[in-house]
Amino acid sequence: MPVQTGTETLDDILDGGLPENRTALVTGGPGTGKSTLAMQFLQQGLDRGEECLYISTEQTFDELVDTFEAYPFELDHENLTVTSLHATPGQTVDGDEDRELTLETLEGGKMLGGDYSAPFESKYITRYLERFAPADRVVLDSVSGLSAIGEDRDVFRRTLLDFIRLLNDEFDATAIFTAEESQPSASQADVKTVAASDAVQFNTHGVIRLWRENVGGDYHRFLEVVKMRGVDHDTRVHEVSFTDAGLRISPRLRTHPGEFVPSDHMSTGIPGLDQLMGGGIVRGGTLLMEHDGQASPHSILTNLLARASEEDMALTIVPPVELPPKRLRSIIDERIGDMEELLADDRLFLVDFANIWENTKRNVFKPQEHDTDNPAAVLRTVDDRRGDRPMFTALNVEAQLPVLDNDELRQMRFWEEENLYQPEDTTMYLYNPDTLSDELAAFYRNGAWQNLRTWVNDNGLQYIKLKKSPSGYMGSTRLVEYVTDEPYMRVQRLPGAGDGDS
Repeated sequence: MPVQTGTETLDDILDGGLPENRTALVTGGPGTGKSTLAMQFLQQGLDRGEECLYISTEQTFDELVDTFEAYPFELDHENLTVTSLHATPGQTVDGDEDRELTLETLEGGKMLGGDYSAPFESKYITRYLERFAPADRVVLDSVSGLSAIGEDRDVFRRTLLDFIRLLNDEFDATAIFTAEESQPSASQADVKTVAASDAVQFNTHGVIRLWRENVGGDYHRFLEVVKMRGVDHDTRVHEVSFTDAGLRISPRLRTHPGEFVPSDHMSTGIPGLDQLMGGGIVRGGTLLMEHDGQASPHSILTNLLARASEEDMALTIVPPVELPPKRLRSIIDERIGDMEELLADDRLFLVDFANIWENTKRNVFKPQEHDTDNPAAVLRTVDDRRGDRPMFTALNVEAQLPVLDNDELRQMRFWEEENLYQPEDTTMYLYNPDTLSDELAAFYRNGAWQNLRTWVNDNGLQYIKLKKSPSGYMGSTRLVEYVTDEPYMRVQRLPGAGDGDS
């Protein structure tokens, strides 16, 4: 059963909370909120009547009281034990005249009493901590304060693994360790933190990263769950702010609340993509599909055309230039129906701005070649011939550029929406933004209800991201792969979406 963290949004990110009887690492630079988040976790336990232990390697009890003075944390709660560990030069019972690092509390308490103390070694620290068992929740703040155990990172890593086993197995506790970063810009993927260099994150069950970043001239704090084994967690970056109650993680919702979300979606035919978009393309809306020229949007286009046809919608296509007539014809014949029959029955309309299709068939229009096929006239003809059927339009923006300039494109879109659109008419625009002016690209982005972007990275992997939508998993990036069976495309499932095929 997940263990709640004390912040609702973090619990949502973690699909309920931290894994029970496991240890998570919270890493970040100074002032990013590590200790506050850890104490919120303990306070949540105190509110539930659980036994909690706070182990500090950096602050005395009085310093902790000062640190958390602004928050409603109960450091004097009867179920909370606060102790400290500190490496300080001293003399052990077995030591010679040379002074060595010994184990003491930050208040100066000796572990063995008198003038002697235990060596600052793993077995003595473990023996000291055992007296506080059992506990439901434990915080070790911070791991960096234990680095004096030895210069050998492997020894340090094994020591921390022993502590983790002690807390999770013998204490039966859920634990949070904190660790300082060695560099402030943790948002960069190539930055190594103290936790990373000492391999702490490989021992802990999960890693939560905090950092500060300049946004528009002001510094903001951010949180990201880097890993959490066995938890289908949210991978997106969230912002962190300090409030009177502790840390607040935002946003909890990235799309509109339910009353503002359209209830009717048309499935894309790709389960993982439907999950990403909150059900599919909003019926009666517009979807903008951006691609980088390498990642093909054609599988998404084909699946949407197939679903629209199944729902007895008329289809209007402004074909992409890079999709030649023979290939598009074979796709339509295979996935939708006989192309000749669809054209003849006024269920399919092709608007050939690129002037590469034969004009001998009904419902194939060539605005570049014939004055009678000017865009406005074509659209009126299509509207007359479709009858009562709702329309699904798939429109490649670049294909129109030989005929329409930027102003004409904008005017045509507004005119069509105002004069011809029916309530269930749904449109998909496709383009590579690198081929358009910034102004025109922004026009389509601003006017779209939903915006998807797909691209291929340097490793040859294709990704898709929901950039804008009134519903769905906005801001999430998912892996795309192609398969041999329909729908021929798979989109990586979302956190919390279950184990079903995507």
